[in-house]
Amino acid sequence: MKQIRMHGRGGQGVVTGGEILSNAFLIEGKYLAVMPSYGVERRGSDVTAYGRLSDTPVREKSMTYEPDYLIIFDPSQLSKQSTYEGFVQGGVIVACGTDVDEILSMGVKPSKIVLVDGIKIAFEVTGSNLTNMIMCGAFAKSGAVSLDATLQAMDENLPKSFIKTSIAGARRGYDEAVVYEYDVEEVHIKHSPQWNRRILACKAPEKPPYEAPWGNCENHYIVLPTGTWKVTRPVVDTENCIKCGICAGFCPVQCIRPDENGYYLADLDYCKGCGVCAHECPKKVISMKLESEFKE
Repeated sequence: MKQIRMHGRGGQGVVTGGEILSNAFLIEGKYLAVMPSYGVERRGSDVTAYGRLSDTPVREKSMTYEPDYLIIFDPSQLSKQSTYEGFVQGGVIVACGTDVDEILSMGVKPSKIVLVDGIKIAFEVTGSNLTNMIMCGAFAKSGAVSLDATLQAMDENLPKSFIKTSIAGARRGYDEAVVYEYDVEEVHIKHSPQWNRRILACKAPEKPPYEAPWGNCENHYIVLPTGTWKVTRPVVDTENCIKCGICAGFCPVQCIRPDENGYYLADLDYCKGCGVCAHECPKKVISMKLESEFKE
């Protein structure tokens, strides 16, 4: 699985660009899950989107902390240290800009940099700083996805009024991109999960009269019993359960744990009956039953 992170500014279509790449990979038989993060939701503010690329369906929905690919939609992001945080040595950087040394001066060690003057092309093609489709074309120049699949994704998924200029911008992004290659071996450092690297909360918070359940992933306990809220409960078909534990990973209140036989069951004192476990179960052995069926 490869991780992708996209940096740009509000109004440049960073999220739409990620969705087009996702569809381009689907056309080629791969999978790309994209998740945006807006911060301050206004035009011109920093926007980041995260993605994971794989040959199999992607189930992770979190941010990407150690990207193999960086796609930078605006030159203003090139000089920010946060843009390159966690970038994998030997990864690929696709950037909107003209000065490759500005990127190398940030201390990164990529195996490839694809650089294109996306702002210039954007104003010539659309009359604005909308660089997303141009950067999709430049990303295709990196070799991660074909230009044909990228253009097909635009043709099939963009509003008709945008298709002509989008494809024109993507073609120019591909044709005018300059590729710099470096003899840097790809190195992945295996880290512990992000949530284990530092304690994010105290171990004994006060019990408020309201508020959602509070969980501590280190000591595995929940403060507020919320099982009385639910109108449905998860029921596991243990004959067909494969004991994979995926349901526990997606439980929003951390109340699913293995029993003495290894089956992952919800603690009904805390389960709110949201149904996420049933939705995420790969074998579909969890069904949501009305709570009234179990009342005496």
